[in-house]
Parts: sequence; structure tokens; C-alpha cells
Amino acid sequence: MTAIVHQYRDVFQQHYHFYEQQLLSWLSSIPTSTYVLTILAVCLPPIVALIFYEIEQARLLAEQPKGCRKLGLKITSNLENEFDKKFSEGRPPSTEETSAEWWRLKSLWIYPVKSCYGVELARGTVVATGMEYDRQFTFAQLKSPFPVAANTPDKEKAAHKWEFITQRQFPRLAKVKTEMWIPDQSVDTYKPDVDDVQSGGVIIVSFPYQEAGWRGTLAKWGGAVKGTEPRKTFRVPFDPSPAQIEKAGYTYEKMTIWKETVNALNVELEIPDELRYYLGISNKLGLFRIDNSQLREVHRNAPTKEQIGWQPVTGFQDAYPLHLINLASVRDVERQMPKTKDTPRLSAARFRANLIITGPPAYHEETWRKIKIGFYEYDVSCRTTRCKLPNVDQVTAERHASEPDKTLRSFRNVDEGAGPNIGCLGMQMVPLAKDSALKVGDEIIVLEVVDEAFPHKYIPK
Repeated sequence: MTAIVHQYRDVFQQHYHFYEQQLLSWLSSIPTSTYVLTILAVCLPPIVALIFYEIEQARLLAEQPKGCRKLGLKITSNLENEFDKKFSEGRPPSTEETSAEWWRLKSLWIYPVKSCYGVELARGTVVATGMEYDRQFTFAQLKSPFPVAANTPDKEKAAHKWEFITQRQFPRLAKVKTEMWIPDQSVDTYKPDVDDVQSGGVIIVSFPYQEAGWRGTLAKWGGAVKGTEPRKTFRVPFDPSPAQIEKAGYTYEKMTIWKETVNALNVELEIPDELRYYLGISNKLGLFRIDNSQLREVHRNAPTKEQIGWQPVTGFQDAYPLHLINLASVRDVERQMPKTKDTPRLSAARFRANLIITGPPAYHEETWRKIKIGFYEYDVSCRTTRCKLPNVDQVTAERHASEPDKTLRSFRNVDEGAGPNIGCLGMQMVPLAKDSALKVGDEIIVLEVVDEAFPHKYIPK
């Protein structure tokens, strides 16, 4: 057997050396100019693409909001190690006897535009409506039995209604990224009379988009070299002044969110048509900003005005100012999910909470009535009832056919008030101070728990 192997090896080596000499002989007959042209043909396109990409990035850098700085982490996400086994089990709360404080705020998020990709923070301010800058905008479509074009007569439009949209209907919203730029006097370009400063900052919105033709191809190649994808960008003033509203031609219009109709500022003039095509929306698309003089009041499970001295309010959050989720609870739901090749890893980001915490055992947060995070107190109002939105991967925008929604409905139908077959995960909260602050690493202390005879009971709208 060994002799046969050696024989075949010798034959292979003979043929290899023969063809090697043939190839070298052929290459030596090729003129130097042909070599050069071939190398240029191979290398020049990606070089040009990279140059084009860098020029475009420099242009975008030059167009950054004047007098503002960008909010967000300058390091990798605090959720980078969220699948570490140490977060799957609860730990005892801090006591005078323990040397370490276990119950902590791990990750902090705002979502300037509802249902779009969020901004992760290291620290943030809490106002009456929740996290400052959170869910102040929402996309909406002009809903009707038939599509409404931009040139539809006003009389015909009057019969239609603006309705907010989310990833529930349009999962590609997950890939619509937002940057929150806020005024900062330490920035070199800061001047109090600059438009971007007078509007309280700027939101830069971008979405995947490749131009037609050679420019789009170059952008795609350049992005591939950098590990990115071509995107189209537009910007809207965060809180435009009356003069800016008049100059831009924005209008206040009625818009429906869930069962409420609010009067909100429509800045649809800034939206490029390509976004509507990317999302797959046939109707007219608007972008609405909450009117801070007409905020949405929160009742139901929230503390009353008599209890805390003011009426809780929200911007475009679904129901309550703040949303908290416990990483141990997320990991337990993942353990209950079926183990198939297409079952997704369950990132806490899918649940789009403002506060992601670690330390307490799974679902321990459902026993809380009032807590302290850092230096400030919060009312833990009720459980969060879950829809199918967490089925959407917040990075790829791919929607799983059933998970985690099916699993949540199977064993997390734990709230009598939520109704049959409704899964719950996370807690809705109300700040007990109109102005407070949070930072990653803040300790969580439970001040009050619910009476076992009267557990949390969700009150639907």
C-alpha cells in the first residue's frame, strides 16, 4: 500500500513541475505593459471606490450639526457580553455584609424616533416624559382604503387619517438609524444664534440605500472595504422654534397613536421618497414630533396627581414614560424557547427597553412597587404586555415567524388584567421626580414590594 502511495506521489510531482515550467514560460512572454494594465484593472476599481467612499464620509462630516455634539457611547455596547452565563442567574441584593453591589443598571437606551434603531448611552437625564430625547418622534402613514399620493387633492386627503407605524408592520424600521445631536457650548462651532442650536439639536436619520449607476456601485464597493453598507441620510430639527416651523413650512396635524389622537408637528418635508420605498409603504409617509404643550397623560396603573403632585405624561412611548427589563428574565425566556436551527438568540435589545438591569433573579422585578436607581426613585407601575415586535432582530431587521412571541404566550401569560394568551416581560415605570439622572452602573434598591394579596394587575387602554 505504501509503495502505491509513493508511486502516485511521484507522478503528481512530475506533472506539477511540468505545468509549473509551462506557466513560467508563458508568463515570461507577456509584455511588462500587459502586467501593469492587468494589475491596474484588478486593483484600481476598489481603490477608486475607497477614495469615493472617503470623500463622501468627509462630506457628511462637514455637514455635521453646528454647535452640537453627538450623544451615545464611544465604546462598544454594554450589551456586548449579555450572553455571558453570569447574567442568567440572580444574585442577592447589596447589604452591609456584602463586599460587592450586584444589582446594577447595565445598559441605557433612548429611541429618538419611535421603532427606529436606538442610541445607547453611558448616562442620561430623566424628565417627566421619561428619558430625555426618547420617542419624541414617530413615523406615520396617511391611512386609507387606497394609496394616497403626494399630489392627492386636499379635499380627498381630509377623509384620511395619519396613523403611527412601528416594526410590527414594517420590520425594516429596525435598520433606520438615528443620531441625536444636542447643543454644547464646548463645541468650536457653537453660537447661540445657529439654527441647529436654536432648534434644540438635530436628529440625523439614515437608512440602507444604494444609488443607481456607477456612483451607487462605487459606494457599495467602498462600504464593503470598510465593512459598511451604502446609506441615505436626512436630518430634522429636534425642537424647531415657531420661526423655524414657519420658514420650513411644517404643519401641525392630527395623528393617531393607539386609541389616542394628538396634535403633532409633521416634518414630512424632510423625508426622502426613497425611505418610503425602502420600508415598503405605499401610502404617504409623515414624521411627527410630539407637541410638548400637549403631552399624552398617563393614567391606568400610573400613580395619580394626588400621590406624586403632578400627572405622569409621555411623548410617543406606547403607554408609560420608562421601560425596564431584567437580563436574567430575558435569559430564562431564551431557555424556554425551542432548540431549532432557526431559533434566534434572544438579545435584550429586541425588547427596546430604556433600562436593562442585571442582578435580580428572573421575574423578581414583578414584585417591585417602588425602587431607587442611583439617587432617584421610580414607581414600578405594571408589567409590560408583549406583542410580536420582539420577533424582529434589531440588527438585521429579519422577523422570525414565531419566536419569542410563541414562547412568551405559552408560559408568561401571568397577568390577570392583560387578558388571555398575552405574554408579559419587563416593567413599566414612572419617574417620581420631574428631573433626575441615570448612569450605567447605578445601584438598584427596592424600596417597596407589592402586597401578595394584590399583585400587579395590568389595566388595558
